[in-house]
Amino acid sequence: MYIGTEQLTHTYMPGTPFATKALQDITFSLQQGCFALIIGPSGSGKSTLIQHLNGLLKPTAGRVFFAGQSIGSDKQALLGLRKKIGLVFQMPEEQFFAETVYDEIAFAPRNQGLTENEVEERVNNAFEKTGLQSASLLKRHPFQLSAGQKRLVAIAAVLSLNPEVLILDEPTVALDLDSRDHLFNLLAQLNQEEGLTIIISTHHLDHVAALADTALVLKQGQLMLAGSLDEVFSRRKALYEMGLSLPAVTEIMHSLAERGLPVSTCVYTMQKAKQEILAAKKRG
Repeated sequence: MYIGTEQLTHTYMPGTPFATKALQDITFSLQQGCFALIIGPSGSGKSTLIQHLNGLLKPTAGRVFFAGQSIGSDKQALLGLRKKIGLVFQMPEEQFFAETVYDEIAFAPRNQGLTENEVEERVNNAFEKTGLQSASLLKRHPFQLSAGQKRLVAIAAVLSLNPEVLILDEPTVALDLDSRDHLFNLLAQLNQEEGLTIIISTHHLDHVAALADTALVLKQGQLMLAGSLDEVFSRRKALYEMGLSLPAVTEIMHSLAERGLPVSTCVYTMQKAKQEILAAKKRG
């Protein structure tokens, strides 16, 4: 097991009249280098789950694993873990505090005790990876940037630690279509070329499904489905019953299959859908 949980349970405000069980007996494992989606309706426990994966939250019961080791509560060990598992929150730009983009990205490397030359190298590498094109942006205040640029700066701040795992909680919130496309292209590159394990909590499947290979589905704090994307998305009725839907192009392919057209329903891009339909027409 590279990263995962064993019977993970989390209760907010335990022992009080306001106790709320957010997660219950969650067990799963993910392979190194995977691109995984955590999906589910609002309130299903997605954000709570991902905050356990780098030790921000402690389990009420059960265990969390990374690289074959159980995550404990030792402060130094947790600091080391968070260098390897980076977490980007919803609207992370709301937590910006530095006066310049450079200083925002440099904050974590500086806290590692690196020399200023090493910090500069980390900042420039992380900045370039995100595709932010103008170096002049490094001198600007983060709040002078567009929503898409702010999100990329937040990701660059995590990448400056050279993590092995990148976790993002609803990363497309408040982004326009172009910014979403850029973000997903970046994540695909980090996964396929840099070898990062990517985990995304999202309900915005139309763009990201084509990149993923694994999915976990939560409902009311319980893990309802887990497996390859094809396995999970083949459970169309179960997803509907949980208030979820498939990517639009996948829905179209299901509709065509139901009408007798011999096409695969494991389709997540328009290009693949076109190929399937043309092949089906040739088959008669």
